[in-house]
Formats: sequence, structure tokens, C-alpha cells
Amino acid sequence: LSPGRYTDDMAMMLCIARSIVEKGCFDAGDVATRFLEWFDGDPVGIGRTTWLALSEMKRGASWLEASENAHRVLGGLSAGNGSIMRCAPIGLLDFRHEDRLIRDSIESSIITHWDPQARWGAVALNLAVALILLGQKCDMMKAVREKVQQPDVVRAVSEVEKWRSIDFEPSAYVLDTLQAALWCFLNTSSFEEALITAVNLGGDTDTVGAVCGALAGAEYGHEAIPVRWRDLLQDAEEIKRLAGQIYELAVPA
Repeated sequence: LSPGRYTDDMAMMLCIARSIVEKGCFDAGDVATRFLEWFDGDPVGIGRTTWLALSEMKRGASWLEASENAHRVLGGLSAGNGSIMRCAPIGLLDFRHEDRLIRDSIESSIITHWDPQARWGAVALNLAVALILLGQKCDMMKAVREKVQQPDVVRAVSEVEKWRSIDFEPSAYVLDTLQAALWCFLNTSSFEEALITAVNLGGDTDTVGAVCGALAGAEYGHEAIPVRWRDLLQDAEEIKRLAGQIYELAVPA
């Protein structure tokens, strides 16, 4: 994985997807190893929380210890959006297995983002992806609220349904990103409209776009992505192949 070719969103999502396909399941230790290999390539644009956690791993901390160490160094401020920008492959893998989805989403966050808001933010996003894939979009927000066990995340999800518009520029805070992505998805009617709305909010646009894209992709499918976007996508064939292989793991023949 060439670090100069991708944003951290894309690079880390590919690490997770490739690991799932190779291992046949989500394996946090293997994903952490892949993150570290990517980190050793000196990537550009990596978030501070992720950088600190992977630096801790490089010094010998286990993947279970590294993000908690980083959380302490940051004074308890590790609720960035790094864990939700990359976790959608887990939503696809586990969409029929709620308990496993929750466990895997939490573990995927803990590799770099220890804060409970980041952990349960990843759970909230993957639950939403799963419910969309199961054809339960209409009940999605209520179901996410009922299944998430972190009050700040529940509050954030609840607020989205009351908004008529977004009057803030999303920051790198996990709940800002989650709220913005959910609102853009729920208040548009196509993949293209959802993504354009998301990135035009400003702020941390690549991550808001990635998270909204996961939701919109689950709803509208690959063919709804404009051809002019697909034609420019790096490694498009590999990404499509990985998605198909993960879906086959999720729904065995």
C-alpha cells in the first residue's frame, strides 16, 4: 500500500477490507499490523490520535494498549472521527450478525481511538449500514438509538432527526462527522446528491464524504455511483472485488 496514493480514510479502509478477505473475518490484531505497516511508510495527512496510537504500537505496545496510552497523552481527547471513516467494511461483513457487528466495530476503533464516543460512533455507523442492507432504512434511526450504549452518541443520533438543515461546519470530532453524514444521507435522494451535499458542508470534507458514502453506497449500490467518478477512482477494480468478496463472506452460498 503506497502511502502517498491515498488519504488516511481510504488507506485504512483498504487495510481493513484486505484483512477481512484474507482472514475470512475481522481480526483486530491483523488489522493493527497492517495499519502499522502503512504507518511505517510515513503517510501524509494522518490524524494526531491515529499517529500517537500507532507510534505507541511501534514502541511495543499491543493494539489493546496503544490507543489507551494515546488517549492519556491527549488528556482524554481521543474522540476524533478516525475510527468511523474506515469501518464500513465491517458493516458489510457483519450486517446479518448484530452482536458480532458491535464487537468488531468497537475493536476496530480501539486500535487507534480509545474514547467511548469513537467506539460507539463506529457501532452507530455500522448498524446504520447493516439496517440499510437489510431493507430497514425506515426504522434505521430508531434502531440505532436503541442499540447504541453510549449516551452522547444516542443524543447525537437523536438530534439529526430534528434538524431541518445543518448550520455548522463539521469538525474532526466523531459526532460532528456522524451527524453530518447521517443528515446528508437522510435528506437526499441519490448517491451523487448525498455525496455532493456532504462534501459541500466544508470542514473535514473527506471524512464526512467517506462516511456519507458508506451509507449511500449501502442504499443505492455500485451502479448508482456516477461513471465519471468511477472512471477516476484509483484501484477501482480491486475495491469492487474486495467488496464482492466481503459480501460473499457475509452471505455464504
